[in-house]
Amino acid sequence: MENTDWKDLIQGLRDGDPVACNEFWNQYGSMLQNLAQKQLSERLQRRVGSDDVVQSACRTFFRRMSDGQFDLPDSDSLWRLMCAITVTKARRAARDNTRQKRGLQAEQYIDAATDESGGFQIEGSSPVPAEEIELADQMEFLLARLSPQECQVFDLRMQNYTNPEIAATLKCSERTVRRITGQIKTRWTALFDESFN
Repeated sequence: MENTDWKDLIQGLRDGDPVACNEFWNQYGSMLQNLAQKQLSERLQRRVGSDDVVQSACRTFFRRMSDGQFDLPDSDSLWRLMCAITVTKARRAARDNTRQKRGLQAEQYIDAATDESGGFQIEGSSPVPAEEIELADQMEFLLARLSPQECQVFDLRMQNYTNPEIAATLKCSERTVRRITGQIKTRWTALFDESFN
């Protein structure tokens, strides 16, 4: 995409222009849904669909774009940002659905989830605390600064994969995994230092 066209697209996304939003969706929509689906277990997908995760990610992206929060010089930076937001949303959905009262292990199917009168028992959901929203925003900010390969390593690390398991999954050496992990730590340390100085 030419530089002028890219600037027009980004400005259109900031302004909420339907043509720009449609172009964005045509380019990234299906890839984001595939990414979200990979983050959700089969059991979790009975409750949360990949389209739910992507819609939530897009709402966050468009809201923050309209506030002028992102500097996106090229399509790679936009894709990395959308990956970070989508992965964060998927993880939040997994975390929310594995809590004790709402956990997947406590899930009942239709024949077991009715009361004596035949009606469904529906539990109300509590609002997301402000701290969780702030944490998710901070994670989006940090993940947006990582390359796609660094995001993969971080994601596997968050799933408690060991260095040998990460190396096998990504088809690289353990040394490469250690190097990438070091890069992430260095980059994030510098970002934290900037934030608190």
